[in-house]
Amino acid sequence: LSTCPMLHAGKLPNGGEKEMGARDRPEDGDLVILVTGHSNLQCTYLEAGKTTQNKHGSFSHDEMLAAPYGTKIWGRDRKGFIMMLRPTPELWTDSLPHRTQIIYNTDISNIIFRLELIPGCIAIESGTGSGSLTHSMARAVGPKGHVYSFDYHELRVEQAAVEFKKHGMAHVTVAHADVCEKGFSIPEGVFADGILLDLPNPWLAVSHAKNVLRDMGRLASYSPCIEQVQKTCEALRKEGFTDVTTIEVLVRHWDMHKLQLDVPRFDLYDPGVSRSVGSHALTKKRRRGEEESATAEPFEEEPDTASRIYQHCLKAREVERGHTSYLTFAVRPIRANTDKGSLNKDTESPTPKPIA
Repeated sequence: LSTCPMLHAGKLPNGGEKEMGARDRPEDGDLVILVTGHSNLQCTYLEAGKTTQNKHGSFSHDEMLAAPYGTKIWGRDRKGFIMMLRPTPELWTDSLPHRTQIIYNTDISNIIFRLELIPGCIAIESGTGSGSLTHSMARAVGPKGHVYSFDYHELRVEQAAVEFKKHGMAHVTVAHADVCEKGFSIPEGVFADGILLDLPNPWLAVSHAKNVLRDMGRLASYSPCIEQVQKTCEALRKEGFTDVTTIEVLVRHWDMHKLQLDVPRFDLYDPGVSRSVGSHALTKKRRRGEEESATAEPFEEEPDTASRIYQHCLKAREVERGHTSYLTFAVRPIRANTDKGSLNKDTESPTPKPIA
């Protein structure tokens, strides 16, 4: 099984050799993202000899396999086209098949940033859901790190495990467990750098999260209701967590429009310049766009006092997507026994056993 290009950026910024595992074009069985319209994405697994059909036509997988990422692919009737893109966690979030409500890119970026996930980190997620956040976590920690994902729904765990295997995410372990009752089952001696609680009752899992977090490890909770936030913050304070903070991320889009503006002609008021009013004569009918009769007399009017220019301006959208969820963050206090939970990044953690 080849490494999925979703976790690799391709060529390095300096234009040198490619990053390990990166490819310029897809291979048989790879996932690609198809742009079928404005803000309309479709995820497809390529198979030799197969075709993908949508409103723009029928598109051959063989042609996609022979083309590099970013290529415009024309339909067989040559009337419509799509764009084939390299999959990324962001594009996957916008096109994945929903098994549950998902966390979107705006909240994901804040979670990754505030959990301080970098290559080599250990991250824990509960629950897995549709795997939207899992892909971003897997890219953030890199192949030298590891992501442990838990979900109480067994069927969703099986579906997520199949997807992660297809995407070449060997450093992701997904397991079926109720973390609110039984906690997080990770290898002994491994402590997480960051943990996310995406649960209906996150306050029930706070004590279990404290047990698997390293000293000064960070916790994030994703809750749509403020009552959930209140109970979670109370549990965090009770367990001794510090820097408890809750935020709400709202996005406001600005669109560019081409507007016609009237600019005053100050030269018309220059007394040293003489102009003939007749040179600006127009007929009333001609101004209204109607046909001019041969006998119509010209209607003289004053010259235009403004010239028209076109300017690109930004305008905020009146209707925006509203509230998604509240994000609560906290820091685990230092243990009294410094030998426990202070994981040395220079030493390898025990290799986890993936779900079969």
